[in-house]
Amino acid sequence: MITLANLKPLLASLVFAFVIIITPASAAATASNPTPAAKVSFTFDDGYRSAINSAAPTLAKYGLSGTEYVVTRCVGMVTAPNSCQADNDKTYLTWNQISQLKNTYGWEIGSHTVSHPYLATSDPDDQPLPIPFSQVIQELAQSKAALAANGIDATAFASPYGDYNAPVLAEIAKYYTSQRGFADVGYNTWPNSDYYLKVQQVQRPVSVATVKSYIDNAIANKQWLVLVFHDIKTNASSNPLDYEYRTRDLDQIAAYVKTKRTAGLIQPVNVSQGLVAGDVNLLSNPSFNSGISGGWSTDSPSLITANGLNNGSYPDPTNSIKFTAGSKNAHLFSPKVAIDPNASYVLKNFLSVQSLIAGEVNFYIDEYDGNGNWISGQYKVAERTVFVEELNFTYKASSSAVKQAALQIGVTANSGITAYLDNAQWFPVTAVAPPPVQTNLVPNGTFDSGISTGWRTDNPSTITTDGGSNGSPANPINSVKLVATTANSHLFSPLVSVDSTKSYSLASYLNIVARSGGEVGFYIDEYDAAGNWISGQWKTGVTLLGSRDVGFTYTPSSASVKGASLQVIVTGGSGITAYFDHVRWYQN
Repeated sequence: MITLANLKPLLASLVFAFVIIITPASAAATASNPTPAAKVSFTFDDGYRSAINSAAPTLAKYGLSGTEYVVTRCVGMVTAPNSCQADNDKTYLTWNQISQLKNTYGWEIGSHTVSHPYLATSDPDDQPLPIPFSQVIQELAQSKAALAANGIDATAFASPYGDYNAPVLAEIAKYYTSQRGFADVGYNTWPNSDYYLKVQQVQRPVSVATVKSYIDNAIANKQWLVLVFHDIKTNASSNPLDYEYRTRDLDQIAAYVKTKRTAGLIQPVNVSQGLVAGDVNLLSNPSFNSGISGGWSTDSPSLITANGLNNGSYPDPTNSIKFTAGSKNAHLFSPKVAIDPNASYVLKNFLSVQSLIAGEVNFYIDEYDGNGNWISGQYKVAERTVFVEELNFTYKASSSAVKQAALQIGVTANSGITAYLDNAQWFPVTAVAPPPVQTNLVPNGTFDSGISTGWRTDNPSTITTDGGSNGSPANPINSVKLVATTANSHLFSPLVSVDSTKSYSLASYLNIVARSGGEVGFYIDEYDAAGNWISGQWKTGVTLLGSRDVGFTYTPSSASVKGASLQVIVTGGSGITAYFDHVRWYQN
């Protein structure tokens, strides 16, 4: 368990984590479903022809639409009996009718696999043996491809029979943004669990009054109700295993939803419209296509590693972060982000826990003041089982003193955990005050003019300008290459005028690509009004391989200090090769 006692020494070692500043454009960002609110979705499974003949016209009378989950191999089976595994006594939509649902009636079209198999288990009547996992992959990928070939970008998925397990969910997440089961009965509580959407089944003999009570419960508790229908018929079977519902009963339910919508009590949404989403992500490198970089860091590089073996999630599952439990707690740290303490935020993280004996994968928010000092934190949520999910939670600063925050993801020691993280998102769901405009006090911080405009070095043969696009992602072309020699070598910034009553934040990009020992150190030289050196401050040293933003705060040592300069030190005999770029020096 994370405690304040074991956090403080951990945080002290993480001085290099840099603050990402939200731009004014980010401050104006908007979010979908930004607060808890009552919602209702009409979903239909299997792609029966009644969707176009009965369900769509009935819903359209009341300004409503639905989500149809299509079994792609069954499309076009317009006579019965047929070979569709979903039900060979039913008739199914054609591709033209599916397009009509989407384009004329405004329906969402999702995937329900190619052939409607049990994806995780079996059934003595319909499927005596579990399908091989290679077929699971084909069912997911080929159904999505068939839909795409017919002009449908399907991102919603429903598991046939509601049958799935953790490995199946992990595969679903590579192709789709949501998963809706059938046996997961209940309501969805904001900000939801995208791959574990709960439902209420609607087939005879479920009464209209019962469905109205579901709607009333969703309104009362500000939850999202997902209704699941199958075949809509004028004269529906009363056997619940036939999964039929009467057209006139659907009509009454749709009319009830319209009255509640008109009263402003509930919002009808198709499934993908019901997910919480933001149009900006405050976290850099969220899909980890650049590994553990872009401000991300870890205290356990042997246990928390970049993984490129397709263990992530849609839309880019190739890369992710692998967590392997060891003999000590291990942590991954996000970049810091600037926080408006009056705003609310949602964080979404794809998490696939593939093995676990004990312990947990936990999510914690570290909070900092305007100078980057740790002041508080919030333990948010943990996963303690083998499971796959979009783990969503909310965040609001603990106090008005919080100006920056960072996500910390921990894995318990000796827990047997193997897990993967991907698609990390952090976005505001309320208005965010624009950040103050900051002026960089150091010139030529991106080295587009080389080592000039006041920058200098005492070893020009090993500290050199580099134009090979090895710099910061913000402006990668030019940087300074640092190569260790037998003695310490140094890069010096221009002199910056400082006020002893003010504090400053410094940050720079550093990528250490080789090292056998030593460090890249950061030191502030201090000068009086006449330009004489009078004092200095050691700030931090970096030893970890990889790229990161190195950040720290600086306050002049005395009233005599009128100017200061950043000194970057490469330890002699360290075998270090590194790239240095994007130097920022701001007054707080």
